[in-house]
Amino acid sequence: MRFRLGLFLGLAIGYVLGARAGRARYEQISRAWSQFRRSEPAQQLSADLRVAASRAGQTVEQKASEGVAKVTDLVRGDPAEGGRAV
Repeated sequence: MRFRLGLFLGLAIGYVLGARAGRARYEQISRAWSQFRRSEPAQQLSADLRVAASRAGQTVEQKASEGVAKVTDLVRGDPAEGGRAV
């Protein structure tokens, strides 16, 4: 219950402060965010994150494939893996 109350209060305070700031402040923040996204460091960070995510995905896929192969060997009874013949 305390979490919900805190969340509600946070949202309410954010709404009030946002409403007071007005459209001009929103546009200023939006322009700054767009400018940041077009900057060279942000572009490099984005590219680095894409590469890291791709590598992580490949690692997860490889580990999952190895796990499935081990389980399959155990179920089929591969003596090299300590499985039993079915």
